[in-house]
Amino acid sequence: MCWLLRAGLAVLAIAMAAGEGRAQEACDTRSEFKGVTDPAVLGILADLKGTVAMRGNGVCSGALVTFKGRSSSARALVLSAGHCADRGSVQIPLREKSMAVLDDGEALYGAAYQRSLTLDTGKSEEPRTCIEADQVLYATLTAVDVLLLRLTETYSEIEQRTGVVPFVISRDSSFSPGLAVRMPSSLWQNDRKCRIEATVRKVKEFRWQWGPVMRLRLDPDTCLGPHGASGAPLIRNDTGEVVGVFGTSGDTTAGPCEINNPCEVKEDGGVVAGVKDQNYVHFVHQFYACLDASGELDLAQPGCRLPKP
Repeated sequence: MCWLLRAGLAVLAIAMAAGEGRAQEACDTRSEFKGVTDPAVLGILADLKGTVAMRGNGVCSGALVTFKGRSSSARALVLSAGHCADRGSVQIPLREKSMAVLDDGEALYGAAYQRSLTLDTGKSEEPRTCIEADQVLYATLTAVDVLLLRLTETYSEIEQRTGVVPFVISRDSSFSPGLAVRMPSSLWQNDRKCRIEATVRKVKEFRWQWGPVMRLRLDPDTCLGPHGASGAPLIRNDTGEVVGVFGTSGDTTAGPCEINNPCEVKEDGGVVAGVKDQNYVHFVHQFYACLDASGELDLAQPGCRLPKP
């Protein structure tokens, strides 16, 4: 997992109420791009439009998203990584504070949640604005590391106020090696271009195992995953749809399968140590099997395989 601050190798499991004793930081709308007219910089703003920065104990990236067929009058959603929720029974010690993370086997569904987020608008006159989440619609680190937040505004209200429309989550469940993608990070204010290398059966990091996941090609054009890029959307260049959410990257400062050092699990149970800066992305197509006729998430839907609370 790509924590903004190095988590260390120890993970302390403690019993604590979700959200207890944690104050969220306010939305930060500062931008070095405010008022720019340079076409190259305006291009960066356009690439970041619709992305989201999440500050607090869990400092991450995300994106404003919707499902195909979901009404514009529905409450808007933000997609990120499950470990960015800052909720759960596991405490990750950081340098001066700690971050709550869901343990293997845990999931949140329709949980009350208050968090201010920063939305990139793509406009030089006002590059960033605030949006508010009021519910963890879904979050887990079991088999997949994903988070869906519900906002207080609808898609129509956000578009009228900011001009931003959501990215569409893809239904695609497989991708050809070499598929061109990009991974914009609102937190880091950049958009990295790269390619999907392969689908990996299973990846392990400390107590969590995820799979299948996408492995990104490691080359000079790779989507680098610095701490804080967790939760950034992986977007197909050809369709503009979100095919995944960035989950973790290896920094090789500890043993295989430890925090920030994911390893690949072979069919016989053996593991292959990850290499430095190797990035892994979680699929998001599985949400579609859990939607009701109106496009709302319902874990009781037949065929829904998302882990349940």
